[in-house]
Amino acid sequence: MKKSYLSTTLTTLQRKEEDTKTKGGDVNVKFPFSPTQAHAYASVLERAIFTKWSKKFLDAMPMPLGGEKVLDAACGTGATSREIAMRLGDEDRFSKVVGVDASEGMVSEARKKGREETMMEQQKGQKAPIEYIVSPMEEFKTNKDEEFDRAYCHQGAQFFSDRDRALANIHKSLKPGAHFNLAVWAPVKGQKLFEVLRDCLIECGKEEWVPILLKPFSYAGDHESTSRVDAIDALETDLIKAGFENVDVVFEQDKVRFDSLDEALKVISVAPFGVELMNDAKLFEKFTRKFKTKMLTEGSDVGDRERTNDDLSQRIKSGTDGGDEVVFTMMSFFAHCNKPWAAGGIQSSSFKC
Repeated sequence: MKKSYLSTTLTTLQRKEEDTKTKGGDVNVKFPFSPTQAHAYASVLERAIFTKWSKKFLDAMPMPLGGEKVLDAACGTGATSREIAMRLGDEDRFSKVVGVDASEGMVSEARKKGREETMMEQQKGQKAPIEYIVSPMEEFKTNKDEEFDRAYCHQGAQFFSDRDRALANIHKSLKPGAHFNLAVWAPVKGQKLFEVLRDCLIECGKEEWVPILLKPFSYAGDHESTSRVDAIDALETDLIKAGFENVDVVFEQDKVRFDSLDEALKVISVAPFGVELMNDAKLFEKFTRKFKTKMLTEGSDVGDRERTNDDLSQRIKSGTDGGDEVVFTMMSFFAHCNKPWAAGGIQSSSFKC
C-alpha cells in the first residue's frame, strides 16, 4: 500500500518513555523534536493553533513595554516570541526577547521563521530583536546583570522534566517585581479534536499511547482527570512554591480552525509515536477511517447522521464535513503572578503604607 503524505515527509523519531511517575505528569514523556518533526509542528500546530492562541494569551496578560528584556520560556518554534517582539517594537534599543527551549529542532525552526520574516519588507524595522537559546529550563541560568523584566511560558510547563526546578529558574532569572505569565491547556474533556484522537488510539489497540497524546492536557498529573479545579490548584501551588506571589488563574476557551479533516488529522504527526503510527500503513488506514467517521457522525447534527452510507463514505474519503473548514474548541488556563520586590515576599519589604 502506498505510504501517506505524512509518513513520507517525516523521518524516524527516537523516543524514550520512562515507566516511573514524575512531578510533571503520570508519564515522563520525552519530546525530542527532530528538525523534520519540528517543521511539522510549525506547519500544523503553530499555523492552526499557536499563532492564534499566542495572541490571545498576550492580550489577556499585562502588556510588555518598550525597553524591556523579555524571556519566553519553552518557546517552541517561536510563535509567542515573535508576537512579543512585535508588541515591544524597535523604538527602544534596549527591547529584546530571549526564547529558550530544550529542543534544538524547535529552536532551529524558530530561527528559520525569524529569518523568513526579516526578509519580508513589511516586517523590517518593526520588531524587537529575538535571541534563541537551546537549553532545558531546568538548567537555564542568568547572571545578575542579565535578569529579565518580564517572562512568558505558553504551553511549555507541561513538558518540564522537573517542574519545580524549571519554575525556580524562571523565578531566579527575573528582576524583583517582574511579571510572569504562564499558560497550560485545560483537561481534555470538551476539546473534541483530542478526545477523538484519544478514542481512536484506544479502538486501534494503542491505549499505551494515550498518556503521551494527552500530556499537554495533564498539568495536574493525570491524563484521565477531568477536574479543572485540580489543574488550577496544581498550577497555583507550583507557582507559589517557586517563589511567586499574587497568583491569579483564569479559564479561557476559543475556536481553532483547520482547512479540512485531513489537515486536522496531521496533528497526530507531531506526537512522539506519530512516525510509528503512520509508517504502519494498515494501522494508519484504520486510525484515519475511525477519526473521520467519528468526526463526521458524532460531530454532526441529527439530520447529518441520517445521510446515506454512500454519502458518508464519500465524505470520509474526501476529509470534509460539508465544507472546506472544520472548527474545534480549545481550552486553556492563563496564570499571572510576579516575583516579590524583596526576598521573602512583601512581608520582608522595607516599604510601609
